[in-house]
Amino acid sequence: MISYMEKAQTFTATLEDAGKRLDMYLTEQLANITRSQVKKLIKSGGVLINQKSVSVHQFLKEGDQIVVAQDATRPFTDIPGEEKQVANQEVASTKQLPPLHIIEETETFLVIDKPAGILVHPDTKNTSGTLIDMLINHDPSLGKIGEDPMRPAIVHRLDKDVSGLMLVAKTQDAYDYFKHLFKEKRIKKTYLAFVYGELPQQEGDIRFRIARSNTSPRMAARPQQEDAGRAAWTHYRVIERFRGATLVEAEIISGRTHQIRAHFFALNCPIIGDVLYQAKHPTRTITAPRLMLQSVGLEFTDPVTDDEHTYVLAPDPSFETLKNELS
Repeated sequence: MISYMEKAQTFTATLEDAGKRLDMYLTEQLANITRSQVKKLIKSGGVLINQKSVSVHQFLKEGDQIVVAQDATRPFTDIPGEEKQVANQEVASTKQLPPLHIIEETETFLVIDKPAGILVHPDTKNTSGTLIDMLINHDPSLGKIGEDPMRPAIVHRLDKDVSGLMLVAKTQDAYDYFKHLFKEKRIKKTYLAFVYGELPQQEGDIRFRIARSNTSPRMAARPQQEDAGRAAWTHYRVIERFRGATLVEAEIISGRTHQIRAHFFALNCPIIGDVLYQAKHPTRTITAPRLMLQSVGLEFTDPVTDDEHTYVLAPDPSFETLKNELS
């Protein structure tokens, strides 16, 4: 480390600190410094966790060693180039996040319209620029809700390229309540999807089990009688038919990873615009600007008043554009 390392301030995250966001933690620990100044210090490379560069959004784990440069104008300069590049990319991706589109906010929950192209929570390849960042920027207290500090306040998720309605808990009681409703299949989620091909029935159920593929990042649909995977149930209704394509409404009774995408792929009617579950031999070449899957309906019971809440989202303009092109 550089010479002034010995003069740097060092902290160790306790069990009580686990789950706190780094900038909020340092604002509590450091005297005479604002959270805005803390953020600038972190972005400039003046903070290390376990001797590695970090981003503002990072959540702490018990035992993390946090080192803060004494002089904010002289941040740590011995960070390996690759790690520094990653940190810079994380900061850049956070700056590029779109504003949070709130449909409704109460004391106990948020209903939001998640944009396509945004991960819900960090993964091994993407540690910033997620919906979690957007939510905590809106309300830092959300970082303490839930069971997993990497997925605070999240009671269900949408795939990165899927847009639409999502429910977010604002209190721990609401989080536990909504998780219970999802487990009991008492929250209704409705999707709009444009699929390849022409479904034989006007309305039907897809009951293939969902299992992880052994050969690709896709999920695999398995027959009901097999033991592999988990039971999954998608109900669909045809809205409009086109040559080589069908616009459908889909309701997922269960909630499995990639469920709708894997189910329609198993019917040889994959979602248009899906680069993971691609049509093998489409009868028509169709170009879509995005994954043509959107969460458009959400129904649940209020955790405080027991009132029924129903939310309906207008289709993304890309659906109307594709309809016109197919017609």
